Amino acid sequence: MNRGFSLYLDALRFLAALAVFVSHLAYARFTNGNLQWIRDINLGSDAVVVFFVLSGYVIAYTTFARDRGRAAYAEARIARLHSVVIPALLLTFALDTFGSSLQPQIYEAPWYNGENRIGQLIGALTFSTQVWSSNINVGSNGPFWSVAYEAWYYVGFGIAVFCRGPMRLALLALIALVVGPPILLLAPCWLLGVGLERTLRRDHMATLPKAAAWGLALAPWALYASGLALHVPMHITALTDALLHRLALPDYVLGFSDEFIWNFLIALLMTAHFIGVHRLAREVTWINARAGATIRWLAGATFSIYLFHYPVLNFLHGLPAFDSANPAHQVTLAAVALAACFLLAEVSERRLHFWKRLVGRLLGRLAINRPEATAPQA
Repeated sequence: MNRGFSLYLDALRFLAALAVFVSHLAYARFTNGNLQWIRDINLGSDAVVVFFVLSGYVIAYTTFARDRGRAAYAEARIARLHSVVIPALLLTFALDTFGSSLQPQIYEAPWYNGENRIGQLIGALTFSTQVWSSNINVGSNGPFWSVAYEAWYYVGFGIAVFCRGPMRLALLALIALVVGPPILLLAPCWLLGVGLERTLRRDHMATLPKAAAWGLALAPWALYASGLALHVPMHITALTDALLHRLALPDYVLGFSDEFIWNFLIALLMTAHFIGVHRLAREVTWINARAGATIRWLAGATFSIYLFHYPVLNFLHGLPAFDSANPAHQVTLAAVALAACFLLAEVSERRLHFWKRLVGRLLGRLAINRPEATAPQA
């Protein structure tokens, strides 16, 4: 991975996190409908697909480039998830408890789940909130759904890479049975990222002409904008709904994968875009060290922005003094919520080495305490 491409991926994942943030900020209860157009084009959901492609690429890259084995893979993935998931759960339940006691009428809404906190916690820690048609909301933290998807993609990828023969097929089939259709329907988006890594690693595009690279880099955005302008997502979703009804299946069976066809098209466009950018980035030398460090620092809070912002927004908008029709309140709400995410990143994902050491110790103890196999008798 050349430096220019690496910085571009970091910049894009930060912008994707901002897109999700702004998409939620656009709810009328926060900004009085002033940003409704962002809700109408469903920008946040599309940004999640970009995250999936990026995740598949980065996980494949780090796994194959470092080649450290299954234990290191498990340690890295568990630490990466829990470095933000655990603080996010603590923050979500704390803010929800305080906010719902302060302004209970505000939290009496579809976006909040105040039932069975223990069940929510178990589901969140086991990433089972989205298996089959469970669709369990974790308090006010709606964005947690995609983390539950991605955790299982990590598991499936680990099995595919580190297991062999019939055992690999059996475990993958078991995972498919456990997670159900919604998570499986978006798996191809994540796997496109893996395929992208394999393509770029083998340098299949080394001879790609610069003009063609520019075409691949720019055309996907034009096609995406055209698709939105022509209401393609709406038409595809209508066809999907019609098929479900024809099969006598309820709408909720797809969960957050109700736009899986459109999502896959976005993933294809982003894959082509990354191929073009990768070729062009080889010649990028104008990004100085300070700009690169800034991009890295912003990207270092991406997961925190994604998983902390929604409970913070919900809590702040429930404060008695907040007025969603006041532009100054809207700007303050956005600024305070975003600043809180960056502060929380300092004790979560920016402390990834701490979490890796902690997970390493726990996995080491499990390995030490595992009973040894009985020696065969002569």
